[in-house]
Amino acid sequence: MERGAETEPARRRHMARTAAVLYGAAAAITLISIAAPHQAQVETDGLAVVAGATALVTALLVAAGSRLPGWSYHVLPALGTVMVSFGLLFNGERAGGDAGGDEMYYLWVVLFAAYYFGRAATAIQVAIIAIAYTATLVAIDPGPIGVSRWLTTIGLAIGSAVVVRLLSERVQRLVAELRLAAATDPLTGLLNRRAFAERFGGELARTRRTGEPFALVIGDLDGFKQLNDRHGHAAGDVALAAFAGLLRDETRAVDTVARIGGDEFAILLPGTDVVGAREAIARIAERVDASALIPPLSAGSAAYGLDGETTDDLMRAADADLYVVKRARRADAPRLLAPS
Repeated sequence: MERGAETEPARRRHMARTAAVLYGAAAAITLISIAAPHQAQVETDGLAVVAGATALVTALLVAAGSRLPGWSYHVLPALGTVMVSFGLLFNGERAGGDAGGDEMYYLWVVLFAAYYFGRAATAIQVAIIAIAYTATLVAIDPGPIGVSRWLTTIGLAIGSAVVVRLLSERVQRLVAELRLAAATDPLTGLLNRRAFAERFGGELARTRRTGEPFALVIGDLDGFKQLNDRHGHAAGDVALAAFAGLLRDETRAVDTVARIGGDEFAILLPGTDVVGAREAIARIAERVDASALIPPLSAGSAAYGLDGETTDDLMRAADADLYVVKRARRADAPRLLAPS
């Protein structure tokens, strides 16, 4: 099963609801076919069993829904194939009645599988349909037309599976791209403020759970406004993009780097204490000083526990640390990367 960014519990709830609707509709249609006028050859007792079984599955899905184990969602379409096959078997054709075209309900199974499952799992469901339909046609014995019916039905199932699977994959890609765009600063490619806040909450929860150290760094570029005023916003954009690339080079895969304001950046450093945060600032500042494109960096840090245990507390502490550095700069003190 694959739905990308969608959470597994949400996927299961959605699958359970969809399956419940399909099984409920199948039960209702079968009961209506029994109650409505029908050819004498129809085996109503058999159809009643099918209706009861599908109604039972519907009730199970409504009651248990997303609490069902993951493997059960692959069983559901296969079970639906069995129900459709028995519906075909009892529709009267086996006893000499006219064909009812009930094999079209196999498409419900195909559409469900192709939308929710990956390519391999969808192919397995189509193969199950092909095998079940073969056995059903053998039992019904429709004569020479059986091969043509099998080819038409299975061809339609395969075509539907391919189209829906490809559409589903395209939708997944588009949703992933939209979510990435919503979480990313377009100029630098870093996370934006909203995505940073979400990551911050996740890191705090992890730190509270594991007890590992955790640090925050906030920094901005001194003289950035003057750079924009003197050389234009294009030069400012170049500086921001260059600084973002530098941050990506100087941070680890587990770190979170974001642009949270005009020239303001933030870094989340899991497993790092205040000393490690200041070392990271020094390393980044050294790279900035060597760059001809990026104005000087001022940065402050805060450590979980030492400076606070909430997002607001840590942000305030890091901001306060940053302003200490800026005041020292304005006083023509030696360049300080963080207060000692």
